[in-house]
Amino acid sequence: MTTALALISHAIRMLVFETGTTFKVVMPAILLVLGSTLASVILLPDTIAALQADPEDMILPSAGEIGLLAVFGLGALLGYVLMAILWHRHVLLSGTDNVDELRPSPSIVLSYVWRAILVGLMQLLATIPIVIGTAALGAVIGMTAGLGGSAFLGLIVGLLSGVVFVWIALRLSVVLPAAALGHSMRIFESWRETAPIAGPLWGVAALLAAINIGINGLAAMILPEAAVASALIAACVYLIEGLVFVSVLTTLYGHLIERRTLG
Repeated sequence: MTTALALISHAIRMLVFETGTTFKVVMPAILLVLGSTLASVILLPDTIAALQADPEDMILPSAGEIGLLAVFGLGALLGYVLMAILWHRHVLLSGTDNVDELRPSPSIVLSYVWRAILVGLMQLLATIPIVIGTAALGAVIGMTAGLGGSAFLGLIVGLLSGVVFVWIALRLSVVLPAAALGHSMRIFESWRETAPIAGPLWGVAALLAAINIGINGLAAMILPEAAVASALIAACVYLIEGLVFVSVLTTLYGHLIERRTLG
């Protein structure tokens, strides 16, 4: 657990040590995410409401509205990708905040997106046995436990499944910081490089899950009813969660590949 705490504390320390620099580095990505979110909520409120409605009561939006919502969604997704790349490059390129040095080329962005898709597909494949195992365990719990016990144990099983999912992501995703720097790394190389700390990464996965639960719980308590404010707060929550995960990946790359210390 000591290594897990060292990895998490190092990742978070990089984010909060100079908060102003952190915001300066990722601000273009934040503006893209929040701008896309704001545009979709203001311009397409009925479309969003229709897609969230009960299927029996759903009024299908027009193709143009769905297409415009997809454009805004892609804009927000690109913002998250840009945030990850900018932070990887800021930390791993000796902490530079020079805009010209940080700005990734189109080829780096495309390479990052491609590797993120591959990692996502690998996670999806890994999810299949996790889902099957969780469903089977849930069925056993449902047959052997009472209603209250079943709900509690089901929650525990769900949390454990989430930890396994994050652990797999940590083992596979070291390819992403490499892609942000323009370096070539295969997914099996990421799995191999993270093997020496596979045990501590369980602790990292559990801590990340706990952080996400805490952030989401806090957001749920302060989330307003106004659609615009609610959407922007939700987007900020996803940005914070994503930035913490990205900083952990950056730490892993620096520690495992570049042999940097965690001190």
